[in-house]
Amino acid sequence: MKIDAALSPDWLAARLHSPDTPHDALPVRGFRQQRRNWRPRPAAVLLPIVHEPEPAIVLTVRSRKLSLHAGQVAFPGGGREPSDAFPLGTALRETSEEIGIDSGQLCVHGLLDRFDTITGYRIVPVVASIEGSPRLRACPREVEQIFTLPLATALDPESYRQHLVMRGDYSHELYTMSAHHRWMIWGATAAILHQFCTRLKEDS
Repeated sequence: MKIDAALSPDWLAARLHSPDTPHDALPVRGFRQQRRNWRPRPAAVLLPIVHEPEPAIVLTVRSRKLSLHAGQVAFPGGGREPSDAFPLGTALRETSEEIGIDSGQLCVHGLLDRFDTITGYRIVPVVASIEGSPRLRACPREVEQIFTLPLATALDPESYRQHLVMRGDYSHELYTMSAHHRWMIWGATAAILHQFCTRLKEDS
C-alpha cells in the first residue's frame, strides 16, 4: 500500500464506516464479557492523522496522576457526556481538551468498529486528518506527552503481536506493538490501530 493513497480522503472513506452511521449499528470487537448485565459505558476516541513533517498518527501518554489507565499510550478521547452528539461530538470535544485541536482543523473520514475494553468502556474510534501543520498542546491534567507513530509503521502488519490472556474463567485477545523506540503501545490502542491497519489493507 502506498502511503499517499492511504491519505486520500476518498480512499479512506471507502474503507471505513460512514461518519453518520448510528453508533449502535457498528459491529463490536474486543473484550467479550459473558455476564448478561454487561453494559459498557459509551466512549469515543479520535485516530488523528497528521501529514507533516511525515504521515503519522498522533498518540498521547496519559498522565500518571489519573485514576484509570495512568501512564498508558492512548488516543485522545473519553466517555460520552449527556450533551455530546455521540460519537463525533465526544471524540472532537476530548481532542480539543487533550491536545488542543479543534473541529475546524479536522477532516473526518469515518468510523471503525466499536471496541469493548476490559475496564467497561465501549469505544467508537473516529478517523480524521489534522489539516496543515498543527500546534499540539497537551492538557497537563490528562496528558503527560504527545508523540507520533509513523503511518507506515501503523500500516505494517508485522508491527503487531497477538496474545491470549486469561482472566478468571474467561480468555480474551490482547494486541501489543513494540515498534516505537520508547513507548509500549498495547491494549485497546494497539487493537484499534490493528483494526485500522486491517481495514486499509483490504483490497489494497
